[in-house]
Amino acid sequence: MNREQVFESLAGIDDRFVAEAASYAPGYADSAPGRIVHMKKKRVITFLIAAVLMLTLSVTAYAAHAAVSTPKAAERVAKEQIKVWKEMGILSPEVNFEGEASDVYEIQEENGGTAWFGRLFPHSYDVRFYGQTQFHTDRPKYGCNLNVDTLTGKIIAANIDAAADEDDVPVREEEIGDIPEANGQSTWYFYDNFDDIVPADMTVDRFCELLAEYWGFSGYTIADTDDESFYHQHFDAIDGSTLLKDLNADSRENYYLTVFFDGDQDGAPMYIQLHQFPGYVTLTLGQRHAVG
Repeated sequence: MNREQVFESLAGIDDRFVAEAASYAPGYADSAPGRIVHMKKKRVITFLIAAVLMLTLSVTAYAAHAAVSTPKAAERVAKEQIKVWKEMGILSPEVNFEGEASDVYEIQEENGGTAWFGRLFPHSYDVRFYGQTQFHTDRPKYGCNLNVDTLTGKIIAANIDAAADEDDVPVREEEIGDIPEANGQSTWYFYDNFDDIVPADMTVDRFCELLAEYWGFSGYTIADTDDESFYHQHFDAIDGSTLLKDLNADSRENYYLTVFFDGDQDGAPMYIQLHQFPGYVTLTLGQRHAVG
C-alpha cells in the first residue's frame, strides 16, 4: 500500500466513529485535568486509526497475495495446474477437461485456521468437470474434482476419472439385475485403463517424488495405514517400486496409500487411491480423502 492509498483509507473513516471514540469519559472526571483528558482522547483516536490501518493493510495484503479470489479464477488456475501436472509427468498427456467447469464451490478452512482471514475467506475452491459414469454415458471421457488453494494457486487434492474407450477390454463384469438408474443395463463392465490418467510405467516412488516437487517438499515417507473407520483394516506400507496402476483397490489389499511429506509443518497425511467403477476408473489423491 502506498502513501496515497493510506491517506485514502484515513479519509474514509466516518467522523461519527471518531467522535464516539473521543467522547467524554466519566471515569476520569475527578482525577484528570482538562489537558490530560485531551491527551487520552488523542490516544483513543490514534489507536482507532492504527486499528483501521491494520485492518486495511491486512485485507489488502491478503487480496494481493491470494492467487485465486473468484470462482472464474479458480477454474482458470485449475486448468493451468493440470497442464503443469502433465508437463511434470504426474498425469498422462491425454488428460483433458473440455469446456467450462460444471460447478465451482467455495470451501472454507475446516478448522477455521489460526488467523482471522482463515475464517472469513475461502480456503480453497472445488472445481468440477463432470465426466462419464455408468449412469451418464453422454459426458466427456474425463471428469474431475480439483481443490485449488486460494493462496498458492496449487491443486491440494484431486479426484480424476477416465472412462474406458470403446476398444478397451473389460477385466471383469458384474450382473446387476433390474436397477432403474442403470438405463436398461443388466451387466456392469470394469476396466483397468489407469494409464489414461497416469503413465503406465509410473512407480509409487516416482509419483511421490513428483508430488513432493510440485508442493515444494524435500522428501516423503510411505507409511502404514491404520484404517479404523472405513475398510477396518491395517495396510502395510507398500514397496515404492510398485507400479502405481497396480494399486487398484479391487485387485490388491492395499486399498489406499498413506504418504507423509518432509517439510510439511502440519504433518498431514496424504492419500493415494486408484479405484475401478463400472465403465471408468478414478485416481484420488490429496489430504481430503473420504476415509482419511
